[in-house]
Amino acid sequence: MGRDYLDDLMYYNLDKWCKRYFKEHSKCDSVDNNMAESFNNWILAARYKTIITMLEEIRVKMMKRIGKLREFSNTWITDISSMSLKTLQENINKSMKCILSWNGERGFEIKDPWGCTHCVDIVRQTCSCRSWQLKGIPCSHAVAALHYKRLEPIHYVASCYNKDTYLSTYAHFIQPMNNMNMWPISNNPRVEPLVIRQMPGRPSKAIRKEAHGSKNTGKLSRRG
Repeated sequence: MGRDYLDDLMYYNLDKWCKRYFKEHSKCDSVDNNMAESFNNWILAARYKTIITMLEEIRVKMMKRIGKLREFSNTWITDISSMSLKTLQENINKSMKCILSWNGERGFEIKDPWGCTHCVDIVRQTCSCRSWQLKGIPCSHAVAALHYKRLEPIHYVASCYNKDTYLSTYAHFIQPMNNMNMWPISNNPRVEPLVIRQMPGRPSKAIRKEAHGSKNTGKLSRRG
């Protein structure tokens, strides 16, 4: 059974599910995400309504969300996001337990408390554990090397976590609108529901069964 699961898994491209083959430009090391499920749950009340009403509710939700997310950046205590700062602080704490060896140029050999040894190049901003390249946040090995050279790790966090990049993501504001009764009349064709057609064949009949069998025949139900 395990072999069958392995064959099914190997059918997919390795760069889609194995971190070893992830691309480094996206700065994301998540194997999967629940983006579609979160969005469907976010519009759960609206998606069962008619198309225009649904789109209007989504528009209002997006307008309010963009405004709140822009205001959220005012709570940051640094120029990088709070989540990336939290990850960096965790890596700083882990780096205190690492043992460092320097080659005299720009290469470092870092041994962590879990028994692994990784190579760090602070000029190329790479680590053999690939966490620095995938996340864009210095890993514990990189932090140990940066501290050895008296460099601030926060300056080596990828630009995608900067406040300016965050604000540019939400730079477009959705403008408020009047209600639908005040909209101008469109000359475009109306969107009408499909015409219900009678399908070929004998229509099925719903047979209602008594809970305890038929009283007229005196027969017991299958449950009895």
